[in-house]
Amino acid sequence: MELRFGTVAACLFAGAFSLPAQHPAVQQLVNAVSADSLVWRAQRLTGEVPVNIGQGDQLIASRNSSQPGNALAAAWLQQEFSRMGYAPTAQSFGSSGANILAEKQGLLHPERKVIISAHYDDMPGGPVAPGADDDGSGVCAVLEAARLMAGQAFENTIVFALWDQEEQGLIGSAYYASAAVGNDEQITAVVNMDAIGYDGNGDGLLRIHARPVANSIAIKDSALLVNSTYGLDLPIAVNNPGETYSDHASFWSAGYGAILVIEDFDDDPNPHYHTPNDELQYLDTAYWANLTRLAIGTTAVLAIPTEPVGIRETKAQPVFQLWPNPAHGSVEIHIGGEGARADELLLMDATGRTVRAWSLPLAAQRLPLDGISPGTYLVRATGVPHAAQRLVVMP
Repeated sequence: MELRFGTVAACLFAGAFSLPAQHPAVQQLVNAVSADSLVWRAQRLTGEVPVNIGQGDQLIASRNSSQPGNALAAAWLQQEFSRMGYAPTAQSFGSSGANILAEKQGLLHPERKVIISAHYDDMPGGPVAPGADDDGSGVCAVLEAARLMAGQAFENTIVFALWDQEEQGLIGSAYYASAAVGNDEQITAVVNMDAIGYDGNGDGLLRIHARPVANSIAIKDSALLVNSTYGLDLPIAVNNPGETYSDHASFWSAGYGAILVIEDFDDDPNPHYHTPNDELQYLDTAYWANLTRLAIGTTAVLAIPTEPVGIRETKAQPVFQLWPNPAHGSVEIHIGGEGARADELLLMDATGRTVRAWSLPLAAQRLPLDGISPGTYLVRATGVPHAAQRLVVMP
């Protein structure tokens, strides 16, 4: 994390509502996050345990961009992605920088990209820089996302991105975002993590940084909805306008929607930040796992889980579909299948509050969205098991 200072407006949000899971696949991903898996990779990334990339055992003593451990870490990260079945690439920039990227192609909309990211370089600039919290914690969460999502199909493409040279001014992520703009890429959301493992006062509070850039506020709302819907119920403070001291800001500058998921850096900062003492022993693994669950759940919801092409259920189940999604002005609906006898549709905001209700049947099965503020909502069909869908309302 590259630290700058600015004005922060924080709004505390605690998940006070417990809603049924929107999608079983998302719930399974959230539940499957393993603290042991996070720690296993962090031990290697921070130099506690050696790695072997084909040249014998070596320690990643520092991931600072000026140290040889940076390139060693990049090679090991590619090896980890490959071991999970991905085909990683190193996006080179400048004289020595390299973003490490892996993609899981979407089945229905491969051109729409949802990015889950962290930066793998660290500070300080000397030969010893474990960078366990900043940002080994985020890197290991991205690897955990890749591990868990490898066997799940999604409508949209997921990019697992590990940025280089963040500490020198967000250089790697800025290079990626600029190239994406030049190629007219459709980046629908960025969920960036930077320092997600330290909780010195034990209150469990995390922060989400967002700004009214593109659909950033809607992405933040999706995270809040995941928090309440999938049983996390974590205390969350929203910083709006959010700070620009991490890689999410590169996407704001490029006009893309993005959020930052981070520990309570405002009021409970890690005292080992940017020192050789930023070690794994000072991280709260339960807290770290919870922030990982939130980021993975949010990414999964935005990527939209689906079944692989050609797989069909043997028994008809209730079907509830909304299109287009994101929507503007109105949205078409379809409810069908066994047990599909809904009487009412409810539109709920991120806090679980019903903001509009429609009686069924509707004329032409179309929901009018006039007067609905832009954001992320839950649409539920009453009386139909699992008949709930996330809906993004665009301005």
